[in-house]
Amino acid sequence: MSLTTLRAALCVAGLAFSSQTHADELAVPKDGWSSWQVAAMEDSPSLCCWTGWNEKDVSRGSCKLDEQRGNTGSRDHAKTDVVRVYARLAGGKVDRLRVLDTGCPVESATPIRDLGTVAPDDSARWLVALSKREEAKSPDFHENVLGALAMHRSDLAQETLVSIARGDGRIETRKNAVFWLALVRGIPGADVATSVMFNDKDPDMREHATFAVTQSRSPRVTQDLIRLGNTDKAGEVRAQAWFWLAQTGAVEAEGALNAALRKDSNDHVREQAIFALSQLPDERATKALVAVAEDRTLTSEQRKRAVFWLAQSEAEAAQKYLEKVLAGNVAR
Repeated sequence: MSLTTLRAALCVAGLAFSSQTHADELAVPKDGWSSWQVAAMEDSPSLCCWTGWNEKDVSRGSCKLDEQRGNTGSRDHAKTDVVRVYARLAGGKVDRLRVLDTGCPVESATPIRDLGTVAPDDSARWLVALSKREEAKSPDFHENVLGALAMHRSDLAQETLVSIARGDGRIETRKNAVFWLALVRGIPGADVATSVMFNDKDPDMREHATFAVTQSRSPRVTQDLIRLGNTDKAGEVRAQAWFWLAQTGAVEAEGALNAALRKDSNDHVREQAIFALSQLPDERATKALVAVAEDRTLTSEQRKRAVFWLAQSEAEAAQKYLEKVLAGNVAR
């Protein structure tokens, strides 16, 4: 072997060793609970557990790590830039994973080994490797892995989630990646979700991305939802665009929904446009539905549908209008 060849071989061997060492930097014990702290994406939601299931109750409770289910989430709109990853292993296999705000109290049946602060890329690399292992194949577990990955302030985490979102894997896994990109990963994540919303070949993915985009920081949410509602080939996707537009409460919503009601060729989309009007803030919903109910250029079925949704409203103005209808004081 020549000196040049020997040097090349040593170089390759050195790179391989370096890569393996780097990948193993996060040495998680093979049994029991371990946790580590990692820098989170800016303005990440402060995930914790709550004392009750009522969404209006913002009293934080202790997270019981060993329980399968828990009322975990973010209710008080608090943000964090540091999170803690909790992983439970048995015989080297991970059987439970949680990511929570560092200030969230936790309980576990066994002691938790604290691995200290870990570099985001090292923690993300460990999570990526975990996502490919057999124990992470269940949908719920894989969703937890993707959620934990999304919180990491790491380019590797971003690249992995984007690859999954745009890939050809299981649709539920892709949906989870799109959701977390939109929710946590700022404008870059929102842009990926928007791209899926407009360009994915699967209408189910486009429909899901429509919801995800409304959870993002995209400055173009209103314009993009209106564009989607006017252009998507699938009626269900257009219907979802109108629903989520109403949920945003955008000032442009009434105009876009009324246009869809009159112009869309799909009966279901037109019906859903009326339902979407009912999802506007109370006073606006009542005004919009009354306008539909009294518009004689629309079909009687459409006008009846508007009255139906008025009847579901608890708004005072809606109830007063219905009283007039019952009293025969409204022209039919």
